[in-house]
Amino acid sequence: MSEQLQLRRGTASQVASFTGAQGEVVVDTTNNRLVLQDGATAGGYAAAKLSEVVTNTRASVSDANYSALTTDRTIAYVALTAARTVSLPAAAAFPTGVRSSANTITLARSGSDTINGQTSFVINCPFGFLGLESNGSNAWTITDSLNTVAIAPHGANVQFAVIETLVSGLSGATVTAVVGLPSNCIVFAVGAYVVTAIAGATSYAVSDSGSSYGSGLSIAAGSANFGLIGPKGVYTGGLALTLTASGGVFTGGAVRLSYHVAFMNPSTS
Repeated sequence: MSEQLQLRRGTASQVASFTGAQGEVVVDTTNNRLVLQDGATAGGYAAAKLSEVVTNTRASVSDANYSALTTDRTIAYVALTAARTVSLPAAAAFPTGVRSSANTITLARSGSDTINGQTSFVINCPFGFLGLESNGSNAWTITDSLNTVAIAPHGANVQFAVIETLVSGLSGATVTAVVGLPSNCIVFAVGAYVVTAIAGATSYAVSDSGSSYGSGLSIAAGSANFGLIGPKGVYTGGLALTLTASGGVFTGGAVRLSYHVAFMNPSTS
């Protein structure tokens, strides 16, 4: 004969006023959820249902327009042959965000860990952000960030950013980076670092439609060039970055480009 376990139960209002024994679990029949009791807190602690848990989902999109879901946290295009549109869900579907020009957010290390060699990092601008990657041991590396160096009372500010993009599988006479220079910014430099030795060419160059960030660059793995040119304004639509082979055509290799830019944002009120 099978056994049946039945827990004490009640409506949401009844559970809210109930203080059960430490470790006791009761059933909220109004919301169909379990509630853990600690022997002291009226109402206990309600367990979230699976439908209420937001998971860190990654939506893979292949060469098509996409309507973002409220459950999406990362949207990654795995193929792209034409301009595509990602439609956002209504802002009302998300909790209210906070922007502050007066209050900062500090990321503090754990133990003796470091953040880009430092003990902490401060996000000090409205809509500022920081991307981090762990080495799996004792250090964090900043992979992307946007920070403010000066801000006026009505929101006008100066922000600096460094953007990195990997250009891999080099092939042909020229290769255009998927991520180009952003629009409405001032460009100070474009760096280049050879991650995987370049094959087929004896050297290479990095440029956009109007500026060179280095030519005759080494193809050896680990070689780097800091293409300091600035300041240069990029006013509308951004600019594509191109790698051009010299002494042959690309038949392999990978280069990581870094864009060192500043944004001059107007007042917001």
